[in-house]
Amino acid sequence: MKPIIVSYDCTDHDPIDKWVPDDAHDVDFWMNFTVGPDSEGGDNFQVHIVTPNNLNGKNSSKHAIVLNEYSWSGVVSEVEKILEQCQGQDWASISEQLAKHMSWEFENYKPYSGGT
Repeated sequence: MKPIIVSYDCTDHDPIDKWVPDDAHDVDFWMNFTVGPDSEGGDNFQVHIVTPNNLNGKNSSKHAIVLNEYSWSGVVSEVEKILEQCQGQDWASISEQLAKHMSWEFENYKPYSGGT
């Protein structure tokens, strides 16, 4: 099973697929992709879209797509590459693989086991 992009959004630049930065070599923002096994729904994954000159600190490339020059088609292409790498037999295994590349809304989630 290969995951697909169900939807996407970005609070900083809306609509993100129409946004054009002042400088395509100076980009730094986070956005959300809803990814699922089919078009019926999915989980939210946040990803940092950044150009190299905006990488700061030890963990700045974690959950990042680093583009030398920003373009929306470049972002989608990179996400599609990630999705191609993260295939599996069930959604649980796929989402765990995706969480290595993007920040997953259920990362570190532990089901409620009753109050004490």
